[in-house]
Amino acid sequence: MARRPSTVSVASFASTKNHAELSHSTLTSTFALSPSALKFPRSVPSTHSSSVQSTRVQDETANIDPDELFAKCTIPEVRAKQVQLRSDAEAKQEELRVMVGERYRDLLQASTSIISMSKSAKRVQEAFQETKDAIASQQQPSRENRTLNVGKEDSHLQTLQVLSAYIKLLLDAPEHLWWLIEREKYFHATWLFMLARVVHRALSHDDEQDEDSWLNQGVNVVEQFPLIQRQWEAISHFRSQIVHRATLSLRTHEKSPEDTCATILTLHILESRPLTDTLTTYLSQRMRTMHTLVSKNSIIMTTAIPNGVPTTQTNGHPPGASKLAQSKRFPPNDRLQEVKSSLLILVEVISRTVNCARNVFQSQRPTQPALAIRVLEQMHTESPTVSHPATSLPDELALSTQTILSGLPSSSYFTLLPAGIRSYKPYVELSSASSSVPEDFLEDKLRTWFDQSCSILRDSLDRWLLELDSVKSVWNVRSSLRKWLLASGLVKAEQTALDTLFEEAVRKRVTAIWTNTIHGAKELFLKALSSLTPSSEVVTEEFSPLNSIYTSPSVPPPPLTGSGPSAYELPYQTYRAALQSQLLGRTPHLQTFLNILEKPAASLQKDYARISLDQSSKRLARNLVEAYLPEAKAFCSMIADALASTTDELMNQSDTARAMEHMIFLSRVTVEISLTSPFLNNIGCDEAVALQFRDKTGLLFHRIINRWKEHTISSAIPVYDDAKLHLPFSGPSPALMESLYALSTSLHSLGLTHHPSQLTTIASSLLSLFINTFTRDMPNGETDRNEQILHDATFLRCLASAWPSEALETSSLDTLVAALQPEVQFSGGHAQPDLEQAAKEYLMRTQMLLSALLPPSPSMQPAKEGADKMSALLTYGVPGADTTFLSAVELVKVSTRFPLLLVETR
Repeated sequence: MARRPSTVSVASFASTKNHAELSHSTLTSTFALSPSALKFPRSVPSTHSSSVQSTRVQDETANIDPDELFAKCTIPEVRAKQVQLRSDAEAKQEELRVMVGERYRDLLQASTSIISMSKSAKRVQEAFQETKDAIASQQQPSRENRTLNVGKEDSHLQTLQVLSAYIKLLLDAPEHLWWLIEREKYFHATWLFMLARVVHRALSHDDEQDEDSWLNQGVNVVEQFPLIQRQWEAISHFRSQIVHRATLSLRTHEKSPEDTCATILTLHILESRPLTDTLTTYLSQRMRTMHTLVSKNSIIMTTAIPNGVPTTQTNGHPPGASKLAQSKRFPPNDRLQEVKSSLLILVEVISRTVNCARNVFQSQRPTQPALAIRVLEQMHTESPTVSHPATSLPDELALSTQTILSGLPSSSYFTLLPAGIRSYKPYVELSSASSSVPEDFLEDKLRTWFDQSCSILRDSLDRWLLELDSVKSVWNVRSSLRKWLLASGLVKAEQTALDTLFEEAVRKRVTAIWTNTIHGAKELFLKALSSLTPSSEVVTEEFSPLNSIYTSPSVPPPPLTGSGPSAYELPYQTYRAALQSQLLGRTPHLQTFLNILEKPAASLQKDYARISLDQSSKRLARNLVEAYLPEAKAFCSMIADALASTTDELMNQSDTARAMEHMIFLSRVTVEISLTSPFLNNIGCDEAVALQFRDKTGLLFHRIINRWKEHTISSAIPVYDDAKLHLPFSGPSPALMESLYALSTSLHSLGLTHHPSQLTTIASSLLSLFINTFTRDMPNGETDRNEQILHDATFLRCLASAWPSEALETSSLDTLVAALQPEVQFSGGHAQPDLEQAAKEYLMRTQMLLSALLPPSPSMQPAKEGADKMSALLTYGVPGADTTFLSAVELVKVSTRFPLLLVETR
């Protein structure tokens, strides 16, 4: 430490003397100015600029001869020089007056210093003379007195050496205390502080009745060494610093049980707190750590939430936080790592706090006391004993005064300290209740603290899991927490409580994610259905078998050179999905519509498969399914009801053509969802719900198809009725073929190519309805059309005979043909031709045009043998090549100018 000088030092005399000499020289130079000094005066701050300027002018005119000046310059120039020189002289005079005024005070101070120095020198000289006279007046001591004085001097020297060791310890203690506090060695700092307090008491409390007191040894410590009291005042404030720092350090959960035990014993010894109070302090500080971690991560998690209010909805997302706002917070992987690390830190605080408290305050073996008790016992023993290695203390807890002294600077100097100081140990009363923690008290405190921590953890877990939008991320967090739980070291009851807490939080979040997925799909599905309402302007694309089969999707362009594998993955998956949709007979619009339902269902099924793979999550998976099934059931019911509601709205629409296009699209949606779509299997409904859903969609499909049949027949029959049959044909009329072709095209537009059973049933019923309408609406008594009607009826009967008898009724056609045959008089008086054979021949030629109206399996044998190549395609017979060509439809008459057109032939 820095000591204040009690007398004037030699350096002060030297500085005073130098100052006096400097003042004297300055004064002399001031009043003995040389001509050069007058010419170049010293600079003064107030006239610095003017002196510089005048010096520059003086240098220019110093060597000018007056005669030469008058000879070279004119009178005005000479007068200008005169004015300039006069102003320079006045400036010099002013500068001289200012300088003399400032130096006057220096002159007075110098004279005062000289007088003081003279008196001091005189006193020193007198002191030296007195010392000389005193030495000369002393007599030579005798030999006996000299030996006695030497013994007293040795004893006094030893006393002073011990005193110096005491003072050296007090001088070194503050710096070493700071060093120990900075390294968080609070137990060492406590020991050193108490040792310094004992040393201070040994120096300040002096008893005259004690033979070994400082007074009896000729030293008055208090009066002669005031440094001791000042040094103790510098040390005493370390007590509050150590207590405060040690209390704050209990919040650090990464500390080992040994360091925590040392900090707890610091509070117990330094403040005389009972161990039960230190346990309460320890748990309260760790609770503050929990609150700090929760509040810190809450600020991080709510950075992108509007107004910072993380309230939740039933779907598990904060209100007003859109997907865009959620994506701006953190990328998914960063959010997952943030949530996982935050939760692991929080549960680590819980486990370390409980385990550390048990290690410090609870006995781990029947024959081994708790760690804190062992340290107190080691401090209580009078002499060190060799302990068993199993019960030995760690190095940071096995302290002694020798260990503390060895860490101080010049530790060998402290060997001069008395043995009582070197073997000092803080006082510990093991028999007192304050030096022990009852087992039931410890467990009660830990149970209460653990329950409070679990409550905080439950709230934080529910809030932080809201940041995860996928079941995969939630399950990743669950796996990490369960893995940590197995290695946590907690007792069985605490592990069970935490496991139940984790499972409940995961169940709630997974259920919320699944519910949110269903709600999102529901909203998108209702929005897609609204595009089919009369008020929308969406045009439904028409299904075409040729476009579905022979039009391939565009091949994606290759990625840029040097792109990674991920650049190839997305285009490949997109192209593959387009090919699969084409093979399934789905148009892009239909595939987009079905993706609204199929993708969320596939995601749910993937999540359930991931959960089911974990053997430890069987119970959780069962609970998740039980909580999720009502939502899935309501979702399926909503889909069926929404389809039926949209169909009812379309059926009441005035624009029947446009409404029919939308209803055909809905029929395809119902068929795909009920039969081929994996939606019902992936959504997780039970068999009863799936069967009920298929029944509803099946009834809705039949309603749409029945309305479509009526619309199609009502459009096809007028085509036949409005046609004018001028000349009889040897086969079916073009009007009939046009109506049948319209029926075939309408059947293809249903898009049921990949559903042959439904298409066959619809085709047979449509043809039967057309035949019934045809026979019912035929006019009676028009003999000019009877012949053509007979041909048409015969062709329809031939077409109907291709179907099985149970699939299609032909009795009305048989009745019509039988009624028309007697009334028909064939032209030319020829015999009645074979109408059945002609109809079969015509069917062979038109079977490709009317393919939708024919059953999928052939019911007729080929007309001619040897047509092996064509028979594979023309299952109803190959027409003869020598047969006169008869157009299937009525063609426009060829223009007379058409042959004159020049057509390029290649």
